Amino acid sequence: MGNGTAYGDVIWTPNDSFYEEHYEDCEYVGRRYYANGSNGYVTVMEQPDTGKIIDHIANGAVFYVSMTYDTGRSGTWGVVQYRMDENGSPVMDYGWEDGAAVGWIPMTDLLVVYDGQSFREEHKGELQETDQESMPRVEMPEQGIIYLWQYPGAEDWYNELKIMESDMQFDMIYKDPNGDLWGYCGYYYGNRDFWVNLSDPGQDKGGLGQPEEPTLIQAVSQEELQALPKTGRAEYGLLLPVAGMIILTVALTASLIYVMTRKKGRT
Repeated sequence: MGNGTAYGDVIWTPNDSFYEEHYEDCEYVGRRYYANGSNGYVTVMEQPDTGKIIDHIANGAVFYVSMTYDTGRSGTWGVVQYRMDENGSPVMDYGWEDGAAVGWIPMTDLLVVYDGQSFREEHKGELQETDQESMPRVEMPEQGIIYLWQYPGAEDWYNELKIMESDMQFDMIYKDPNGDLWGYCGYYYGNRDFWVNLSDPGQDKGGLGQPEEPTLIQAVSQEELQALPKTGRAEYGLLLPVAGMIILTVALTASLIYVMTRKKGRT
């Protein structure tokens, strides 16, 4: 059975003030990435290039990058949103509720997870574009389900269709090593960028020619991560430097009151 991750009409965007302020300069990405920092971890910043650190995450964690922003100085940054699970590992979070961490990571510290775009780039020479005359058609199989795949040979299908309201438009076709013909569809009733096995659209078994797992830079230990400094948002939403300033202000105020009280007592 597939993982059921459907790609819908709505493009998810993060609940982030920097993105909201600069959204016109951001570029949509919508891909997943491994953390792969050169020091064994990635640093999640409150904003690109600010120096305010929210988290340090060990290599190997997977983030969904919805948008990127090019600072022009320090390169391109991707915005991520996640929660920590019971083991202290980040889990992708697509909600708009409070409690999720939102921050930015340099794209140079991330490595893309193999996906449909990766497949099209890798097999560019084997893909054949279609026109209205050469475009293949697909019909609902007897079992009443057409499975949609991120790419031919993916381990799991990501969505299924039980109703066909109109013909699918297949812009490209691909023949896999087993001789099955696949069709690529850019959009169909809320589903984006998917493939259908035209030779057997009701086939739900995947895993043909799975790409090799990438070699990541060795991750640091949790002990090493905990020793790294953080200067960004505190647990209750205050920036740590701001919290420090508040504490300092309270201390100075208390000292001033104490001095004034002593002077008043002497007069």
